Amino acid sequence: MFHFKKFSIEDSAAAMKIGTDALLLGAWTPCGIETRILDIGTGSGILALMMAQRNNKTEIDAVEINTDAAVLAQKNVQLSPWPDYIHIYNDPIQKFESEIQNKYSLIISNPPFFTDSLKAPDKARNTARHNDTLPVKDLLKITSKLLTENGKAAFIIPADAFENWTHEASNLFLFPAFITWVRSSLNHSPHRVMVVFARDKKPETTVNDLSIYSSKDIYTNEYRELTKEFYLNF
Repeated sequence: MFHFKKFSIEDSAAAMKIGTDALLLGAWTPCGIETRILDIGTGSGILALMMAQRNNKTEIDAVEINTDAAVLAQKNVQLSPWPDYIHIYNDPIQKFESEIQNKYSLIISNPPFFTDSLKAPDKARNTARHNDTLPVKDLLKITSKLLTENGKAAFIIPADAFENWTHEASNLFLFPAFITWVRSSLNHSPHRVMVVFARDKKPETTVNDLSIYSSKDIYTNEYRELTKEFYLNF
């Protein structure tokens, strides 16, 4: 059980455990006055719960293909302060998209990103980690369809996948508005990138970087500042 300042997460049955990627994305994603939020691949519900904390009384739909994880997410939501605002759907996003009538001002996802790489014996873990069931092109197409006209979509992806993602997004008239390159420390190259796509192509995209550690097991001030509303000890 992970305890945060305003909610707790049980992730024992989730194929993918809570990690730094989700915490970074949930804390970093720019939020305005959102009309409705969609979390694609919610896992144990961490991003949906972070969005609920940051967006008071906004309706949030959270979609999860794995049944065990969806059941766990529902339990986490029911134990949170926001059970009336977060709705868990145990469906592939393709099925959800074909049936839902809602449009979203914010879509957020920590998507599966391994392609053509060695798989583990655990089928559920493979689904959570590998994009066989949800290729980048399909995910972005669904995102484009479900976004409101002025909506935005936030993702955290491998740094070396950024060029492909921006290419696929541009084909759908989605363009980077905010980009943050993430590195373990100043001595490392970026291994992740967080990006917000929007329909308007801005003259200049806001680009910065973030280091997680200043030294072994010591978080940087910028990481602590970004996540301080969630971590108990920050």
